[in-house]
Amino acid sequence: MKYFEFGKENDITLLLLHGVDTTWQLSFEKFIEAAKSRYHIIAVAEDGFNTDEPETDAVSVIAEAHKITEYLVENFDGKIDIILGESLGGMIMTEILLDPRISVHTAIADGFTILEYPPFRHDLPKRLFASAITAVEFFAFRHMGLFNKLLGEDIDDMIFREASKATLWNLEYSMMPYRYKLEAFDLADTYLWHGENEPGMKHVLRKVDRTKYHFKHLVFKGKGHGSLLRCPERMIREIDRAYKGYDKDYVTRL
Repeated sequence: MKYFEFGKENDITLLLLHGVDTTWQLSFEKFIEAAKSRYHIIAVAEDGFNTDEPETDAVSVIAEAHKITEYLVENFDGKIDIILGESLGGMIMTEILLDPRISVHTAIADGFTILEYPPFRHDLPKRLFASAITAVEFFAFRHMGLFNKLLGEDIDDMIFREASKATLWNLEYSMMPYRYKLEAFDLADTYLWHGENEPGMKHVLRKVDRTKYHFKHLVFKGKGHGSLLRCPERMIREIDRAYKGYDKDYVTRL
């Protein structure tokens, strides 16, 4: 795992966590170019999707979160102004927030998804299920054009096609017993972002009890999964608004 910093002269720290089967460059390069004059940006090159360390496979979401947490504690005393987690990065974000050594002002999960697999009792079904999902995923990410409409966005140019089967399998296998720790939403000023074309958006909102967990939800009209990354200036404005708490007349739009 590696960390790349930009705009170190700026006071507001912004941690960027990319999603599965992409890289920090493919996800954030254009945004960083536009935002580095405003924020002190820390972009994480996560294991399994780090072009500088192609021999290193991802182990699990929790393992990734622990590594990032230790880095933040060691280098930033655990204090970060803003975390932006894209897709699977939103899950990593929740794990980071739960560490008592971490203090975050604003947490944003863009394209947040909830994919909870069956809690298999025995290891063999877990391995078979992980292998099946990995095979589908491995094919899909190499033929992204077939799946763009399902995902609600043309994200072909953001896909990292060099991820190993071991990385994908490890991530899928580690998800078998995983249950989302939504209590992390209460540990920062938390926002969930979705494009209105994302097919999993309504599923997420059904799963998250708004009376129990504290977060604000914003839907971007005409956008799909991760497509706000194509609009760096718009993303900067939305991050600024979130950091300031949005306006008092903020209303969730569905």
